[in-house]
Amino acid sequence: DTEIPSGGGKDVKGNVLTFNNPVFNVADTRQVGHDEGFCIRIAPEQGIWECLWTTFLRAGQITVQGPYYDTRNSVLSITGGTRAYRNSRGEMRLLSRNGGKEYDFIFKLS
Repeated sequence: DTEIPSGGGKDVKGNVLTFNNPVFNVADTRQVGHDEGFCIRIAPEQGIWECLWTTFLRAGQITVQGPYYDTRNSVLSITGGTRAYRNSRGEMRLLSRNGGKEYDFIFKLS
């Protein structure tokens, strides 16, 4: 993950965080895809970002948008998808683990 300063230094409002990470199965034993996206720092003192990213899976892609917190759980909106997920809506629960170093993605498609 890379934080790109907006001109005011590290971890300030307006900074952009970009990422591209592997995504693993529920047992955390096998890579099943990857994600890529970006977040904009909204409130550094509260650990809040606003994010948009895509999770790439074998059956297609799922795009989400919403809040991301440095060390706590959040819920993002599923805004769309491709192939098997092309009509997807719903939410993705983002569960923080290991002090915000790892996360579980739990997709609830409707």
